[in-house]
Amino acid sequence: MAVRHLQSVDHTIDSLRAKMERIGGGVPAPRGEGKPRRMPVLPGPEWLTAALDSGGMPRGAVTMMADCPAAHVDVLAATTKAGSCVAVVGYPRLALAAVEVAGGDLERMVVIPDPAPHAMAVLNTLVEGLDMVLFSPAQPITPTFARPVESRLHKSRCALVVTGHSWPRARLNIDVSVTGVVGLGRGSGRIRGVEIAGKAWGKAQPPSVFQTVVGERPSSRSDATVVPLRWEAAQ
Repeated sequence: MAVRHLQSVDHTIDSLRAKMERIGGGVPAPRGEGKPRRMPVLPGPEWLTAALDSGGMPRGAVTMMADCPAAHVDVLAATTKAGSCVAVVGYPRLALAAVEVAGGDLERMVVIPDPAPHAMAVLNTLVEGLDMVLFSPAQPITPTFARPVESRLHKSRCALVVTGHSWPRARLNIDVSVTGVVGLGRGSGRIRGVEIAGKAWGKAQPPSVFQTVVGERPSSRSDATVVPLRWEAAQ
């Protein structure tokens, strides 16, 4: 599994940027060398891009996303599959194998399970060189922590996605949760996917709802039946 656990953030970012240049994408054009192609939003899964008026999560800004690992896996898979380079910070419980199964490219991921005690410096470096950073902070973010990170972020083309704890000022909010499972029959079968549903809203984004199935796609009509998550005590 070609996922890099950082020992030197700067060295890893430099390596990733060099790799992006070799494969012919992902690195912004240097200033003063013609007009760079403007990419205001980040590519993502179809269910999310369809729900957003802009067609994707904003670059150079913060998106707050609910703590829903199934949605995070799908976003990471779609983003890296599209050729973007991302980092996952402070999120050791994320199933990286699930990202790969969903079609993601782990070669385009940097994983930092625990950024302490230099979380601010880590984020400042990452947002300057990558397309997306998925950050799960250990505690609520204070304005004192957020301001210098946002200063770097606003000058970059990175989308900072925060989950688990709130960020003081987010441009976009995505509330999402698992609402059912796909693939289970009456007393048999296996989970082939999960149904997620939620709402997106924010600056320049009116409230928009979405619902989809993520994970392994159903292979038959019986597999496509969604079983709602309704936990009831046995009588």
